[in-house]
Amino acid sequence: MDIRLSGTPEGPLQGIKVVDLTAMITGPLCGQHLGDLGADVVKIEPLHGEVARWMAPPQEAGLTGFYAQQNRNKRSIAIDLKHPEGIALVKQLAAGADVLVENFRHGVADRLGIGYEALRADNDRLVYLAITGFGPTGPYADRPAYDPIAQGLVGGCFIQGKPFGGRPQLIQSAIVDKTTAHIAAGIAVSALYARDRAGGTGRGQRVDVPMIDAWAACSLSDMMPVDAFVPNEMPDPEPLAVLRTFATRDGYVVGMALQDNHFQGLCKALECEELLEREGMRNVGERIADFGPWLDAIEEEMKKFTSADLLARLDEHGVPFGPVKTMREFAQDPQAQNNRTLFDAEHPDAGTMRYIRYPGHLSETPACLHRHAPRLGEHSEEVLEELGHSKADIARLIDAGIVGKM
Repeated sequence: MDIRLSGTPEGPLQGIKVVDLTAMITGPLCGQHLGDLGADVVKIEPLHGEVARWMAPPQEAGLTGFYAQQNRNKRSIAIDLKHPEGIALVKQLAAGADVLVENFRHGVADRLGIGYEALRADNDRLVYLAITGFGPTGPYADRPAYDPIAQGLVGGCFIQGKPFGGRPQLIQSAIVDKTTAHIAAGIAVSALYARDRAGGTGRGQRVDVPMIDAWAACSLSDMMPVDAFVPNEMPDPEPLAVLRTFATRDGYVVGMALQDNHFQGLCKALECEELLEREGMRNVGERIADFGPWLDAIEEEMKKFTSADLLARLDEHGVPFGPVKTMREFAQDPQAQNNRTLFDAEHPDAGTMRYIRYPGHLSETPACLHRHAPRLGEHSEEVLEELGHSKADIARLIDAGIVGKM
């Protein structure tokens, strides 16, 4: 991912204009992905700023780390959406946009007068991306949704909890929010392609991305095989026993040694080749039939080694294992540094800031950091000037409290 803090978007979506009406994680991260790929993203926030700005006290230059990680490569304009002139400004922005992203509760955008039907009347090329918890129809359509609710509903919590005494467990991350963001950005690009490709429709469309659908698509494929054919009498899926950490003398490692050649290499590295002759461990069929005994046995052997010594031995024998690191240790990992998975960039006021790179490594049109996350209303005047408003009219909008500026 290139760093070109010029303010000029670069990348495969250069020339695409995006209006971002979102808050918190899912929508903002989706908009950030589009900005990373070169879209010109204008983030519309309320006059007091979207909630992510207040999830923690400002740390540097009026920004929090939480906000900065979801909102780089955007410009910010602060607008009062309770005022008719504020709504008119949103419509004006949408009239010249390619994509609009919103994550209001179902029905809110329509009540404000900025739903899909209202906006496409002025711009039938608009891709209107609506991210909700459950979708625009159905018995849950009007319910608010948060990441834990989606995790609980979709079914994975029981799988997560079985190794911990059976109590359902949440993944300790806003995993549904982030998964939905990645999927939504890809869907938006697909809709743009459908509009603009040779023989395409030439028109935009409404795109709904329910969080529960996105999370089900990402989390259930390895658990659904028991229900791939219905009806059936197979028991509920069990957690994959091999998905565990292994204690060493001074830490933990993770990995797999299911295949016979890997298990043989593992036993040689651990100097416990007698396990290869033990019943239940002699071949892959026996080991898959009952994971527990051999996994526990190899962990006891692993505790004799430091993590570094163990991993060197396993690598020598071609056994796929790796270390368990903290996030700060990961930043120093040689492969992470090679990939620039986490990278630093200088902010004129906040100093050095660390970001997570866009994951796609495009050889000809790389993703690019062209703007740090904006301060609230930092670009209000600039955006309004681009819309054709005079300096006098912009001053009036600011004085009237319809638009806010930094």
